[in-house]
Amino acid sequence: MKSKVTLKGVLLLGLAGASLVFLMIVLGGVVVLATFVGTAATFIGTIVLWFSGRRGGATRLLSAWALYALFYLATSTGIALMRQRFARAVTPGQELCADSGCFAVDKIDRLASNLQTSYTLFWHLASTDKQQTKRFPGKGLEVFLFDERGLKYALPSGADPYPLDITVPAGETVHGAMTFTVPSSARELFLTAKYRPLTFQSLLPGELSVARVRPSAMVRIQ
Repeated sequence: MKSKVTLKGVLLLGLAGASLVFLMIVLGGVVVLATFVGTAATFIGTIVLWFSGRRGGATRLLSAWALYALFYLATSTGIALMRQRFARAVTPGQELCADSGCFAVDKIDRLASNLQTSYTLFWHLASTDKQQTKRFPGKGLEVFLFDERGLKYALPSGADPYPLDITVPAGETVHGAMTFTVPSSARELFLTAKYRPLTFQSLLPGELSVARVRPSAMVRIQ
């Protein structure tokens, strides 16, 4: 009987772990929020149990939270590294497509000086939805360049901070341009976009990864 209970416990633990991994992949932001709420509830519960004299229960609750936290970090790091394996960099003229839109850098103008170079990127965003107008949720989406050292170069002060927060008519294409200034010492440059911290879209497993990984999609600028 004891071995059956142990086997059942292992199976239930495996099922719970598999369910968590699935939810982290599909609903990453929801899992992060639930983790934050659960962490707060765990610490409150631990304090209440400890000062009410139920120190064994407080210890078990805190131990369970520590095991979950370790599993969560290990899983989120694994997911981030797995996504890294499928990361790709396209060249100007090639489109990056997601959901119902395709983005591409069409042309690059360079203006170089001794210490820095200005890059003006002419881009388009095309809607693949032929039936209705699409609003692309670019609010909070930070567009930036980064180099081979991982250094980030943001849009200059005064530029539209959310150039991809636009509405595209059904089946049509919107064109735009953005300019970045980068030190001349940068050898490789990539364009990417990432939701700013503390936005719902940014609360994905990779954000809590202990491994530093590159964005999963980018445009090679040079």
